[in-house]
Amino acid sequence: MVVHFGIRTTEPIKVAYKVLEPDEDIPNAVSEFLSKMTEMYHQHHTTCDHSMIVYYDPPDTPGGHKEILVPLPLEIEGLDSKIFPSIRAAFLGYVGADTPVEVYYNLLEDFIEHVGLKRDEEIHNIEIKYVPEDLDLTNNTIEILFPVKR
Repeated sequence: MVVHFGIRTTEPIKVAYKVLEPDEDIPNAVSEFLSKMTEMYHQHHTTCDHSMIVYYDPPDTPGGHKEILVPLPLEIEGLDSKIFPSIRAAFLGYVGADTPVEVYYNLLEDFIEHVGLKRDEEIHNIEIKYVPEDLDLTNNTIEILFPVKR
């Protein structure tokens, strides 16, 4: 179910990041990365409300470049960090796993075409997974962003 969509410009943000190997399992890599961050904090990691996967190439590109990004509230020694730049993006947020993700990708592509925007090719897309307040929930909020030209 779509919960919101539109166009927005993000602020630059300091993130911890990990470049993913071409065949690396994304959910496991995110889980391991968040666990590593939690260990480095020496406490339960409650300051992070989301993780991001940045696809520099289309997701189905063999060997495509992709990264995990997690906002950093403070510097953590031992983690690679950088400033992720401001981007202008069309976005679509949804909840639930009943509808294939491709449907949401198509809706967002249709929206971009409808409003006459052009995709920025530097980053193909970003997927943001928000941490639910109730960790027993299986229906997470996911947001897809397609960077667009300014």
